[in-house]
Amino acid sequence: MKIIKKINNNVAIALDNNNREIVVFGKGLGFQTPPYELTDYSKIEQTFYNVDRRLYDLFSDLDEKVLLLTSRMVEKIKMSSTEKWSPNLTVILADHIQFAIERERSGMEIDLPYLHEIEESEPRITSYALWIVKNINHHFQVRLPKGEISCIAMHLINARAGSPKTGQETLEEKRSRILKNIVGIIENYFDLHISRTDSSYFRFRQHINYFVQRKQANEELADQNYELFELMKKQYLDAYGCLILINDYLYKEYGSNCSEDELLYLMIHLQRLVQKADPQSSPARHPENSIESQN
Repeated sequence: MKIIKKINNNVAIALDNNNREIVVFGKGLGFQTPPYELTDYSKIEQTFYNVDRRLYDLFSDLDEKVLLLTSRMVEKIKMSSTEKWSPNLTVILADHIQFAIERERSGMEIDLPYLHEIEESEPRITSYALWIVKNINHHFQVRLPKGEISCIAMHLINARAGSPKTGQETLEEKRSRILKNIVGIIENYFDLHISRTDSSYFRFRQHINYFVQRKQANEELADQNYELFELMKKQYLDAYGCLILINDYLYKEYGSNCSEDELLYLMIHLQRLVQKADPQSSPARHPENSIESQN
């Protein structure tokens, strides 16, 4: 096996013996300057085949314990089912889990709703998600909210093969349309281009997917973080200004305003998205309070 590119000290891109590109995880695989031949395969703890190259950056941000646990859980789910799953599931789910753990440990309370319609329509997927949450709580000594079961169930549902199209707009088509419109609002507001190949875009897309699912189920995040929302409004004037335009668009789409916690959660993801943009192509409207100036 040939290691061809370092992602971080423990994750690298490699070519297997059939010259297929894979992501490999193992202690110290990134220490030696690539390219080099790896002869001691015992160093490899996990391999990831057919992962979208646009998601490689997610690996560099992941805690290795989160990545390994997620990988093992996904493998058990795959072994217990006959369905085809996206090869991107592990890294996308690990990224979501890590963010959920960080929120819980920082004391940021976002009351994610538990979607009973998912439990009713997808009982097996819900049972997988419940098992995942219990594992996370046990291994990382956290108490994730019940709504995380629905979040993780959505990731699993999205990772399955799609269903046939009908004459009406499908949920996936609606999510894509709303995502496209919101990203357009952000690009116009900040005068920048958001790369659709960047890992932060994938994170944002996943958030919008789950947001649309909650709206379809008439579920809303409860307002429990008033002080934090007010603080972020003052600290990030650019993000909040853009958020107002997004909320106006969503009001036209759904006939109601988003809750403050919904907007707070959206603002957090919006910040992550815009922070990855080239500062030279994204002039701040309020330089003293711009997202970039907070770093």
